[in-house]
Amino acid sequence: MVTSRRLDIELCERLANGAASGDAAATNQLLEHLWPAWLDIVRASRSLRALGQSDDHVHNVVARLVQKIGRAEGYGLRHYAPWRERHPEKTFEDWLRIVTANVVRDYVREHVIQRPGEATAPSVKRLLNEFAASPLLDELGVRPPFTAAQTARELIEYAREHLPGNQLQALSSWLEGQSFEEIEVTWSAPAGTGAKLVRAAIAALRRRFAGGADEIDPDGA
Repeated sequence: MVTSRRLDIELCERLANGAASGDAAATNQLLEHLWPAWLDIVRASRSLRALGQSDDHVHNVVARLVQKIGRAEGYGLRHYAPWRERHPEKTFEDWLRIVTANVVRDYVREHVIQRPGEATAPSVKRLLNEFAASPLLDELGVRPPFTAAQTARELIEYAREHLPGNQLQALSSWLEGQSFEEIEVTWSAPAGTGAKLVRAAIAALRRRFAGGADEIDPDGA
């Protein structure tokens, strides 16, 4: 979450409106004010921790935020005023939190490397890494998992709310180490059922991972 310790929200609102109108001085002042807060926010992101402890990732994400928000002639902030009109109860702090979460999410996605064959063969390790790297852990308010077993437990708890029973059971068995064939034997199900259910569960969860934070694209790209 964004912390008020680093942000003067009234100042941000005023500068954001000026920057959106093409005021270059307001844009520069806003970016200077946001920089230390961004470092705090990104450094605290559970999603980014999935890539390790290197501060290089933090600075890379903040550089992307500067590039997006600071685009010439207010281009990076032109969606802010319409968003505030749709959400009068929200502030610049809320908007910034969402934009930051989206940029972190995209950065992490780019750095989670897909190995040959994983597109067709589901991987428990990859699914757990994607869950740990998604913004969902921040939104759910849970502690970042430290082991694969902890991550799997968190994932199953989340899946209980979002998957039908047959997909949940198949996914749980698969995460526990059962093969597709073993799942089918357990349920006396036709051949291919295990793989179909697990793949469907993974696809549904990945859509959730991608949509964990509200979608706000500050530059409309």
